[in-house]
Amino acid sequence: MYRMLQTFEREPQEEVSPLMTDTSPAPSRPPLEPAEGRLGKRDNPHKYLLYKPSFSQLFVFLASGFKELPPGGAMCVYLSADGAAGPGASLRSTDTAYDYGGLCCSTKKEPEHINKKPVTVKDMHCLHPGDLYPYSRKPLFLIVDSDNSSTFQHMPNLFGFPLVVLMSSVQVPLNFQEQRHRGNLFTLFLYSPLTAFCYICDVVESHLERWQQAEALIQKMFVDISQLIARSKNIDSSYRQFYGDDFLRLIILRFIFCSNVLRLHKNFKGCHPASQPPLPRNDFLDNSTLHKHVYDLATLLNVRARFHDASMLD
Repeated sequence: MYRMLQTFEREPQEEVSPLMTDTSPAPSRPPLEPAEGRLGKRDNPHKYLLYKPSFSQLFVFLASGFKELPPGGAMCVYLSADGAAGPGASLRSTDTAYDYGGLCCSTKKEPEHINKKPVTVKDMHCLHPGDLYPYSRKPLFLIVDSDNSSTFQHMPNLFGFPLVVLMSSVQVPLNFQEQRHRGNLFTLFLYSPLTAFCYICDVVESHLERWQQAEALIQKMFVDISQLIARSKNIDSSYRQFYGDDFLRLIILRFIFCSNVLRLHKNFKGCHPASQPPLPRNDFLDNSTLHKHVYDLATLLNVRARFHDASMLD
């Protein structure tokens, strides 16, 4: 939660630089219009932080955030919680809104109700994908970091507003599962891509000059991703609409970086993040230019042997 909080905060700066860099969690960008003879100050987004909320607490704050959205605004919801399985797979249910479980937001126990007939009662504090459908009446950007994140991959766009869901892999290699107390890997990639890259490659130290060179390589990759988003004929329009926001732009860029790195890493076979709507594979996941950036970064940090050649990918 702390990492995502920092990701959505602007770094205080005395002078605003027109260059987008990755040296801080949320770099500032120059305002488009001056205010009263000087550069206008752009506020940080309004945020609510909830730790293991009950169902009622979560919905109160979701409704409040939804109500407070300004015209042209979007609501970003970040969810990080253990998964709660549902009976959908065994029942072959077509109800993806509620039958496939969701996220266990609270461990609070509710009083049991007496039923004359035996019935199956779902967890009251489980957040199901269907619980978020009403909030897609306005632009909604959803980030799900959980071992049951895939249950959100079928969220329909019922109201026609921009809707994007970024989901972590439901599985990670065993050695990373044992270190989850340090934080989730997917969130780390969205917070600091270079730190996450070093973490999965066991790079524990680096000289400042090499670190700055690595950051520069990631920035070059971000520039190419931006051009691909602008040129792609197959990308869903929701991505372009959210791309106009400083913070969501950074999240999208880091998500694509994360997807490429994990797809190429030898230890993460089948452990890849996903998105809804899906990103065009040929443009963003099987792109030789983006792969070259990953290889260049790995070579700089002396970990090239940890990555597959692109020809060996499925």
